[in-house]
Amino acid sequence: MSAAAQPPTIPLLTPHKLGNFNLSHRIVLAPLTRQRSYNNVPQPHAILYYSQRASNGGLLIAEATGVSDTAQGYPHTPGIWTKEQVEAWKPIVDAVHAKGGVFFCQIWHVGRVSNSGVFLT
Repeated sequence: MSAAAQPPTIPLLTPHKLGNFNLSHRIVLAPLTRQRSYNNVPQPHAILYYSQRASNGGLLIAEATGVSDTAQGYPHTPGIWTKEQVEAWKPIVDAVHAKGGVFFCQIWHVGRVSNSGVFLT
């Protein structure tokens, strides 16, 4: 087959180096607020949710993850301000890594627009 007859390269499916991370393609799971982290602790079902979406060299960005109990804009969003929350993220991250995926945490604090009705304190 001549070079002229080669199928075109699809940029979305080409590898990309992102800092220290080698991605096998450019399709990214965007952070989607799921509101299923009761008491702001990631739940076991999140292991399945994220691992089903992981691929070798694929990038997943976790849903918005609060940095303090006053950072919340929605109820039931995960956090990383307690040991319990951090420990709950570990099996999720491990499951994504087991499939060769790259996992980023979207940290957030909604600032002045925080809804005091969702604060734990």
